[in-house]
Order: sequence, then C-alpha cells, then structure tokens
Amino acid sequence: MDQREILLQNLERAQGKKLNPGEFAEEFLKLKRQATKYKLDKIYPTAAAEQPENVKKNRYKDILPCRLEMAHVSIQLFGVYGPRAYIATQGPLPTTVTDFWRMIWEYEVLVVVMACMEFEMGKKKCERYWVEVDGSPLHCGPFSITCEAEEKRNEYVIRTLKVTFNGVTRSIHQFHYKNWPDHHVPSSIDPILELVREIRCYQPDDGVPVCIHCSAGCGRTGVICAIDYTQKLLKDGIVPVNFSIFSLIQEMRTQRPCIVQTKEQYELVYDVVIELFRRQIKALDAQKDSADYQ
Repeated sequence: MDQREILLQNLERAQGKKLNPGEFAEEFLKLKRQATKYKLDKIYPTAAAEQPENVKKNRYKDILPCRLEMAHVSIQLFGVYGPRAYIATQGPLPTTVTDFWRMIWEYEVLVVVMACMEFEMGKKKCERYWVEVDGSPLHCGPFSITCEAEEKRNEYVIRTLKVTFNGVTRSIHQFHYKNWPDHHVPSSIDPILELVREIRCYQPDDGVPVCIHCSAGCGRTGVICAIDYTQKLLKDGIVPVNFSIFSLIQEMRTQRPCIVQTKEQYELVYDVVIELFRRQIKALDAQKDSADYQ
C-alpha cells in the first residue's frame, strides 16, 4: 500500500468518526477515563512534582508532570525520530522564570511557542519571561534577555530574543499565539496550520526540542504538539497504516497528564489532521499528474 492509499484510508476513518458525534464523544471520554485510572493507580507517578521543594513550582496542583526535567515543571515528549522532540511546560511562575531560562539554555532550545496570554479573563496565566522589541533588558538570575526584532502575523507574533549567559549570547525565536482562548479553540484552523508550518521554517528538524507552553502546559500545548507530530509524518511520507489520533494523544498523556484537555481541543486536532491529510493527498495527486504529463 503506497502512502496515498494509507492517507486516504486514514482520512476516511477520521472523517467517519467526526460524522458520528456519539462515537467521537465516546472516544474522548475513553481518554478521560484512562487518565483517571492512571492517576488513581499511580501508573505514571508524579512523586517528583509532589516533593516539597517542587510543590511551589506547580502552577496548578491538579496538573503535575509524570517526570520532572531540570527542576522545572516540564516534561519532554517523544517525537517522530526520538524521545525529546518537545518540551511541554506550564507558563513560568515568578519563582520559576530563572529555571525556565536555565532549561532553555541547557537544552539549547531554538524555538519557544507560547499559546496563551500573560493575562486571561483577568487572571495571571504566565509570568513575563520575554521583552518587547526596543524594551529594556529583562534580567532573570544570570540570564539577560532582550528583543531584537518582532514580526506580526494575523494571529501570532514572532519575536527574536537575544539571551546572554556568562558572556555568551544566543538567538531564540518566540512564537506568541495571541488569540487562543483557554479551554476553547480558535475560530479558524488556518492560523494554526500557518503557525506550525512557520515553526518548522525556523527549526526544520528535532536536533533540539521545541519548547511549547500555554498556562498549564496541557490543552493548547498538546494540540500544537499533536499537529506538529502529524505534519512531520506527512512531510517525510511515513504515516503508518494504523495511524490514530486517539493513540497519539493517549501516548502523550502517559508523559504529561491532560494533554489536549477538552473535547473541543480534541475535535480541533481531528479537524486540522483531516485538513493536513486532504492537502497531502492533493499534493501527491499533483505530483503524479506532473510526472505523467512529462
């Protein structure tokens, strides 16, 4: 079976589930029931995050990572070609901003994706760890951060941050999506597709992890991870016959609980993946027509 046939088969399966609201709702409920079972049975324990020295670093006491990285509340998620394609994390707290930058520095992160606002519905959702273009430098412990440039898109902003530590300066690109409501979904999938595509223009491979965060590091963060993962499979022509959005989210949830937090977010992943499959099938057909013409 060639890649086009595999894509068509998976596309029809995904569309079928979307057309059956009962089956779709039951699939998401199954994810939620599994998450509850994992927590009750401590299948993926969160003991490290519950240690006294780490409790104060958790933004939400009911959302804890199964493993801790770098004494910061974050977890590394698997990718297509390796175990460390993404760092999924919460929005930094006032007490963890320095930890956040230390993590970015030690893992040599090139791209940070922020899928929340500093304030949402009147509540602080993320401590400011970046600066605006031409703003005064931000000092976080031994790290100094400035903003060299800012490019505006319809729904997000790309900032070129300069981070200096021990006399060494690195460029880090922050993609800040500004119109994604907490626990809900954007009104259109096109800006998300544009965001994920452009992220990979700045970092085409998984040599170092992409850091993705929202406020809790679960809902919006998980959506972006799942979409980027699927796009990588499509780009490299390696979508498996048994590709399953359910299995993908299920695996991610073994590493960070509540990834893709709501039914609406789960539906968004389906909608974007369906569109990605359609576009790839169309592109493969165009390639075949071009080859036949020649």
